[in-house]
Amino acid sequence: MRVGVCFVAIIVLILMAGVFTAGLNYCVYHEIQKRLEIRITGDFVPGVFQTSFAVRRGSFSWEDKVRLLEGNVDVWFDIRTLFSEKGIRIVVESSDARIKFLGSWAIQEGIEDATVEFLRADVVLGRRQLTMINGIEARSPSFQFSVRNVQDGR
Repeated sequence: MRVGVCFVAIIVLILMAGVFTAGLNYCVYHEIQKRLEIRITGDFVPGVFQTSFAVRRGSFSWEDKVRLLEGNVDVWFDIRTLFSEKGIRIVVESSDARIKFLGSWAIQEGIEDATVEFLRADVVLGRRQLTMINGIEARSPSFQFSVRNVQDGR
């Protein structure tokens, strides 16, 4: 009898953990949009039992920097930084995404529209902006872009 009760309790705990992580992923998805003041469209796919989510067939525009025209994006976040003063650390990856560089980024790179073979950004999001760039890398047949270890000067 006790073995059956323990088994059921373990199953319930596993299911609750799955629901908790999926809900946490959804909250972080909205928090990222709020902090960067962007609107992400596409299909939200939460990771279960992991601190990650994906946006399939997604698009968004971020300030005058970059616009994702079409693509799939995978996002991981460090749960230990959720309530950190420095901000939430996130890692964004995408392959074969269509992007458009805007403003100073387009001028700096000399490229506006591009299909990237690989895009990876490891950043820390403060209250309303990026507070640290651990690394951003984008590769395509026509260009390569890389930034490492940039911190907000404030």
